[in-house]
Amino acid sequence: MGRSVPWSISRQARHVRVTLSVLVALAVVLELAAGVGLAVMAGLSRVQQVLAQFDWAWLPVLCACLGLAFVGYFFAYRGVFTVEDGPLLSRSQLRAAAAAGFGGFLAHAGGNLDKYALEAGGASEVDARTRVLALAGLEYSVLSIGGSFTAIAMLVGGADVPLSFTVPWAVIPLPGFLAGFWAAERYRQRFPPGPGWRGVLGSLLKAVHLIRVLFTQPGRWGYAWLGMAVFWIMEALTVWAGLAAFGYWMNGADLFVGFATGTVFTRRTGPLAGAGILTAVLPTAIWCCSAPFAVALVGVFAYRVLAFWLPMPVSLAALPTLRRMNAATHERVPG
Repeated sequence: MGRSVPWSISRQARHVRVTLSVLVALAVVLELAAGVGLAVMAGLSRVQQVLAQFDWAWLPVLCACLGLAFVGYFFAYRGVFTVEDGPLLSRSQLRAAAAAGFGGFLAHAGGNLDKYALEAGGASEVDARTRVLALAGLEYSVLSIGGSFTAIAMLVGGADVPLSFTVPWAVIPLPGFLAGFWAAERYRQRFPPGPGWRGVLGSLLKAVHLIRVLFTQPGRWGYAWLGMAVFWIMEALTVWAGLAAFGYWMNGADLFVGFATGTVFTRRTGPLAGAGILTAVLPTAIWCCSAPFAVALVGVFAYRVLAFWLPMPVSLAALPTLRRMNAATHERVPG
């Protein structure tokens, strides 16, 4: 008999020492490469001057913002997992799954940990895949809505941010949501989730439907998108505090548009939590929105370092719980 067992939480736990050390080393190299490359572009002497201005009093603020971001992320996680008769997970199981996904580094393949946690809670493989897609969709949806309203306010009130940044945010997201919600309700019955391209399309449409339910039933599910809003606000505030720690107090609206533009993918969906890529793109986008390049570089780098390392112990501590959930799932499956 073949032994081609898919990647699982238990296997990840058994190989965590070797795998994690290699991946951490690779992520660190990518982060340093991006940071050094941008520092050369900004001017090493200028970067040194900015680094010398660091105010350690801001460090607890950055850590507190990231802690509040996790609280919001947990409630968003719970909403996506439970909407429309989702699997039943205990609070400790939800915390473990959310902790493993929050930092992004352990979110292998953009959500496998989430999928295994859902399956351990009783979800089918198809439903688990659909809810993982919905979680990613909720991340981008709430960020896009925030970027859209911020850009509209900036266009009305006037701002120094280039129109190439504000106009797309102002005109694209909201019509896109309406079109997506309409398509999901019209066509999802024709494409049930399952195998093949039709099944994948069905999972995408069902994921959009779940997001629509979260938004259209705020009395019951409002905590999910409000939690995700708290997550993004705290993430952006961490970046703002990172810049402030080096002496630059950036306009909040300018920063959020730059932050939303530079977040080409989330930590959870990006490879190695976006190591290297987000470190290169985020400072550039924030610089285009009026921040000095050297300050944007070091401020974002401080944010990236904390966002990478602070959740790591909690994520690792969650792995035993996820491993037990995975083992319980296999025990329920007839051999």
